[in-house]
Amino acid sequence: MADLHNTPIVIDNGSGTIRAGYAGEDLPKCFFPSFVGRPKHLRVLAGGLEGDVFIGNRAQELRGLLKIKYPLEHGIVTDWDDMERIWQYIYTDELKTLSEEVCVG
Repeated sequence: MADLHNTPIVIDNGSGTIRAGYAGEDLPKCFFPSFVGRPKHLRVLAGGLEGDVFIGNRAQELRGLLKIKYPLEHGIVTDWDDMERIWQYIYTDELKTLSEEVCVG
């Protein structure tokens, strides 16, 4: 695809997994569990990570140390703040773009 800035982004918000990529491509650019993780214990992730929110592969790696929350249940958004964190993660960390620069389909 020559110019990804003009290509709409497609996000499939699933209750268990989320997929995102560019319209017209065969496969999504990212696919990960649609949960947000926060440290179970404040001291477990010392060194500046306390209070952070983990999403995507990093959340999956640290799953045993995190309190997991799914912001989408049975197709209904139950926590808009966490859902927006996931979307921001997709744009910034996975697709390396800004939501203002692309169309969403």
